[in-house]
Amino acid sequence: MILDMQTIDLDDVAELRSKQWQSIRMFDGTIAEGYLVLKDGHLSLVKHGVTSHYELSNLLSIASSGKNEIDLWDGYVNLGINLRQGNTVQVDYTFAAGMQRRSSSSRFKADYTTDYSRYEDQKTEETKVTADSERLTPSYDWFFNPKVYFRVADVEYIADEFLNLDYRIHYGVALGYHLVDTSRTTWDFNAGPSYQKSKFLDVHNDDSDTEDSFGLTLGTDFSFEVSNDIDFDVSYNVQMVNEASGGNIHHFQTGLEIDLTNDFDLDLTFYADRTDNPKPDSEGGIPEKNDFRLVVSFGYNF
Repeated sequence: MILDMQTIDLDDVAELRSKQWQSIRMFDGTIAEGYLVLKDGHLSLVKHGVTSHYELSNLLSIASSGKNEIDLWDGYVNLGINLRQGNTVQVDYTFAAGMQRRSSSSRFKADYTTDYSRYEDQKTEETKVTADSERLTPSYDWFFNPKVYFRVADVEYIADEFLNLDYRIHYGVALGYHLVDTSRTTWDFNAGPSYQKSKFLDVHNDDSDTEDSFGLTLGTDFSFEVSNDIDFDVSYNVQMVNEASGGNIHHFQTGLEIDLTNDFDLDLTFYADRTDNPKPDSEGGIPEKNDFRLVVSFGYNF
């Protein structure tokens, strides 16, 4: 019998013993590791045959731990691809990958996405690229109470030929707040100051090909478990910088993750990006402010 993932209320659990090594953090800053035991409303850790007792009401967080560093990490790889031959010869693909390390007091995340598209004109046999971009977004959070966290590092690297960007690097810090944090739903907000540097591919002779600006970044992340097999996610952030650097720069991402087997899933993801003031090229051409993509991809979680 395959039970898949089951959700059980803690009030209905008489006794819980962890299979793996766990790390706990208490409100007073105490961090301890061992095999976790929850019984009759009491919390204990068993380490090398010694049992230590803690007040359950003072528990801040629990995270997987282990003797091997790799036990703290998980990640994913997604690939969406479209190949066409015949009257139209075209290749489109979106590749995404990410990893996360979470302990009882901190969380590191890094996500990478690249989008590429080209087609071949059947009359001239000329190949033309119609999309070529990549985005890398690492961040590091430190939790100091159940509701509030400090984003020590919030970094974003973007390169996009059709946005006239050789690269754009953003660095910020932020204060975050868990508005909702339940077994099925999480909703976070964060805000903080930032610095951004951009280098453009093609500009007018009188314009500088680099711009930098201090700014403010606002973001929110929402996740909801629709069912045991379907997750719904929404992420949005806006970087408010000076007009020369792009003005307000928006990134929106939402979609469904549908479990197919234990480690494989089907992802339907919608991306929307907007730069309020894109940089004109040397001929005065202005990139489109809005970019939209709907991607269907297969993913592997590890």
